[in-house]
Amino acid sequence: MACQTPASGNNSVKSTEDHDLIVGRKVLLQEPFKHPKNSKERGDVWGQIALNLNSRASPIFKVSKRSVRLRLTLLQTKYREKIREEERDPGIDCEETQLDAAVEEILDKENAADMERNEQAGTLTKKKQKHQSEKARAEEVWRQAMERLGKTQERNADSEERKSSKRGKKRSSDAVEYLKEKFELKSKLRKGEMEFKKNEQQMLMDQQSQMHKHQLEMMKMVQQQNQSLMALLEKATFTK
Repeated sequence: MACQTPASGNNSVKSTEDHDLIVGRKVLLQEPFKHPKNSKERGDVWGQIALNLNSRASPIFKVSKRSVRLRLTLLQTKYREKIREEERDPGIDCEETQLDAAVEEILDKENAADMERNEQAGTLTKKKQKHQSEKARAEEVWRQAMERLGKTQERNADSEERKSSKRGKKRSSDAVEYLKEKFELKSKLRKGEMEFKKNEQQMLMDQQSQMHKHQLEMMKMVQQQNQSLMALLEKATFTK
């Protein structure tokens, strides 16, 4: 949002605004925010943006991926300040520029990508919590079964002298019941772990597939840009 008071009407920064607008359009085109922050994939996209900017004939750029990223952060900060300024003083004459629209769209898309990643992380966390809850319940059932078995063994020990003829059969029955409960509990735990790992691997495969698809699209787009640039250079040479 370009805001001007009656005392200001300076166009001396027009060249800088042209550079910033090109940066904004490149960022919207290649969308580095689709990848997680501090990831190698996001860093690669910033590097490609810097390379494309430096290959331009006009206006001239001499930037690195870090300087492009910092410049965009500055533009976003200035845009937020202008929005707050407009809200504080509605009397200021504000005119939306192409750069304002580009920065606003970048902020919206970046926020949307962050929300999507948070939702995916939340889904994975819920599945982990569910698995841990089921595991805790199974362990509690196992503990209670062990307690029942212990009490049964105590009762058997107290009546061992009076029921010596039946003791062997009782212990055998308790042992079979214990082994049966133990097998069922282990089966439930193993089934829950396998289901959780399967869901986790599927989510990772889906994320990798989306990232690979986006990288292919980006490479194709860069190739088309380079072909267009070479065509322009050949045309200029032929004209001379």
